[in-house]
Amino acid sequence: DGAPSYSLGDRKVRQSLPEPRYDNQSEGVVAVEISVDRNGNVTKAVAGVKGSTTLDEYLLREARDAAMKAKFDRNDNAPLLQKGTITYIFKLK
Repeated sequence: DGAPSYSLGDRKVRQSLPEPRYDNQSEGVVAVEISVDRNGNVTKAVAGVKGSTTLDEYLLREARDAAMKAKFDRNDNAPLLQKGTITYIFKLK
């Protein structure tokens, strides 16, 4: 369906994942490796990791920017920085 998906252990996203801006003519899948602190904030996002099907700079930038706005549930028992991924599917509309 094109909605973003994520993997972060047993942690849940707080609201729905932020959608990236998308207004160009490229398509593909962009996987973003995220680092999330115990408060649920994304502190680092690296777009274009394994699972990506495009290295289009526009799509990588928009996916990274959207991933940085994601919020996850607080977990005081989580690692200081828990790594996971968010996957965005860009399809021509």
